[in-house]
Amino acid sequence: MKKALIVDDSAYNRTLLNAILRKKGLSVETSDNGEDAVAKFQTVQPDIVFLDYIMPKKSGVEALAEMKKMNPNFIGVMLTSISSADDVQAAKAAGANAYILKPYEAEKIYQVLTKFHLTEE
Repeated sequence: MKKALIVDDSAYNRTLLNAILRKKGLSVETSDNGEDAVAKFQTVQPDIVFLDYIMPKKSGVEALAEMKKMNPNFIGVMLTSISSADDVQAAKAAGANAYILKPYEAEKIYQVLTKFHLTEE
């Protein structure tokens, strides 16, 4: 079973994405801040991590960069409601494999899972 880690300070967004990922057969862990997410990353060793861009304690970009240093082989997906060229560049520099704008629909998440071969379908 593929494993996912959702990192978002919004409980609503964590719940929504959790349901979408479980529907596709992924095992899911969640975190509400970047600092806790880096610690969970080490124990969970997820195949894919969805990170909110702006969070308390450590941003999604900072957390992603730390995770990529530990294991460069997982898929990192940045989730944000703000899209500027600088934000996209920072996410890519941190190692993001994909960038999804909020509010997102399940289909966008499914496309990323399919692209990186993380679903059974």
